[in-house]
Amino acid sequence: MKTLTQPGTIRPNFIHLKDLVRIEYEFIYHINDGYSIDNLRDFSSKNQLLFQRLGSKQQQMNLMMVDSIFPILLSDAVIDIFLYGVNSFSQYVDRKNNDIVVNTQFASGYVEYKLKQFIYFLLFSDLNLDAPFHGHTDNTKVYYLKNGQEEVCYYSIYDLKELQCLLVGKMKLTVNRAKSYILKQDAHLFLEMRF
Repeated sequence: MKTLTQPGTIRPNFIHLKDLVRIEYEFIYHINDGYSIDNLRDFSSKNQLLFQRLGSKQQQMNLMMVDSIFPILLSDAVIDIFLYGVNSFSQYVDRKNNDIVVNTQFASGYVEYKLKQFIYFLLFSDLNLDAPFHGHTDNTKVYYLKNGQEEVCYYSIYDLKELQCLLVGKMKLTVNRAKSYILKQDAHLFLEMRF
């Protein structure tokens, strides 16, 4: 006997938070003309790299859907990850809070808000794909994870704030140094995000 879902009911799509696909972006920086650098180990300060673009034009356009300057903001985070060992969005926001000179575009409140918005799109849309992002979200997704007491916690769109806070602190950010390289006057850094 065939069972049918009642009209108007939505069947949840359960996804284990640990099974999130690793997300990767290639950031391309021009090496500041005042420096002659042949090896990634030779970078020691932010002013040596000038962000140019992402390796995928489509991914860059998708990130601009979060905010027109979001690729620039994320490129700044990549340099903090590469140079200073930052490994989460919360550490990046903390570094912004401790900057002596605060760029109003990248004030910590703005940065944290945009990173949470970015996480929302990563979880409930196809923003990270190398295909055009149209802003559509899939609210049937329900993420689950065991907490410290071995209880299963569920996070739907209704638990978005809690889920965003969790991932701002726990999503692991790394620059894949094995894939990153220098070609002529450009540095190619590969950002990886995983939970």
